[in-house]
Amino acid sequence: MARQRTGTLRKTSTGQWQAVVTLPGGKQKRLPPLPLGTSEAKAREFAAHWSEKAATLAPEAPVPSLKTRQAVAQRVDAEAWAELWFRDREASNKTSVRENRGHWEHHIAPVLGSKHPRDWARDDLRALCRTLDDKVRAGKIAHKTAQNIWTTATKMCSDSAEHKRDEIRCRDDNPAQGVRGPDSGPEKTKEFLYPTEFIKVVSSPGVPLQWRRAIALGVYTYLRTGELRVLRWEDVNIDNMTIHVHRAFDRTTGEAKATKGMAARIIPIRPQLLELLLALKLGKKPSDLVIDLPSERDMARGLRRYLEKAKVERASLYRADATRRPIRFHDMRATGLTWLAVDKVEALTIRQLAGHQEFATTQEYIRMATMVGGNNFGEPFPELPESLSVPSILQGNPASVTLKDVFCGADGTRTRGLRRDRPAL
Repeated sequence: MARQRTGTLRKTSTGQWQAVVTLPGGKQKRLPPLPLGTSEAKAREFAAHWSEKAATLAPEAPVPSLKTRQAVAQRVDAEAWAELWFRDREASNKTSVRENRGHWEHHIAPVLGSKHPRDWARDDLRALCRTLDDKVRAGKIAHKTAQNIWTTATKMCSDSAEHKRDEIRCRDDNPAQGVRGPDSGPEKTKEFLYPTEFIKVVSSPGVPLQWRRAIALGVYTYLRTGELRVLRWEDVNIDNMTIHVHRAFDRTTGEAKATKGMAARIIPIRPQLLELLLALKLGKKPSDLVIDLPSERDMARGLRRYLEKAKVERASLYRADATRRPIRFHDMRATGLTWLAVDKVEALTIRQLAGHQEFATTQEYIRMATMVGGNNFGEPFPELPESLSVPSILQGNPASVTLKDVFCGADGTRTRGLRRDRPAL
């Protein structure tokens, strides 16, 4: 049985009884003094009554210490600075803002977020590196992810010292200078299709027509998936056999934006692609998309599914481990660029066609080209099968044809992520 609360009585200097009650949490509260002449019995009854009442109150939140209040203010300031940094990158059309936000929220802020960037020191950055290394060893993140997180952190550091905007530039030195980054791991090999494998998949009747066309366009134009996704007929000049690449898909807004590196380029249309483009252009307006694609995740899964349907059996195309990464639709671009290198096209030309900012990126494809060959490889850029250029599915009633019709194979398999109410092609 709980002990009855009676409160405490004391006398003031004026001789008045005053009740003292204990609040939840242990803090004592003095009540106003009772009138002169109040008996002790009445005073004790009064104290007991209000002591029981006090026990029913909600616990009073403890007042944080000065150190705690300062730490909270620092976190708020750091979050506000980070948000300003993100918004500046968005305004500059940087492609990695979504990843930057994730890096900050899940990895950087838990280590550095208790301080404003103006107060970051080299030891703080070293602590971040140790944390990332520990996460890699525990299998929580990959080596490449740790490197990407470190890139975000070091960019924040350099901008805090060198940015053009006063609100972001908040210190005179870069705290990441001289700090060794996370440990590097094995580099995963990039995958691409051999010409013999490419012909298998674009010729297979079990692969939906729209998928075969998308694969061919990805390989023969070397466009990034985001560039191909927003390519419109006004950008394709069939008379001059050129494609103007100046837009890319923004994954954050769903709208078009400038290409990676903010540099437009013009690429020639390969002769093998002409018939396919003519078939795709039938009945299209200049503002229409050249080809309508599913989501990025569906593109990666769909590509591997239809490669299997076409009996493309090379194991490395499907394996995911410490040294291998399964093929993605973006690797159709890598396929075309590697074929150019195999065809002995000059490195500078490959760089211009790809729109690479760094020559080192182009060299990766040249290195890949030196590792292939043999009877199973085939000749780069073979002639496309006629089935890609014969719009048989559109000969009936084009207005009634939907993405479901053209993205489903002969067996009726429907690609995940495609809506049934998408507009007709």
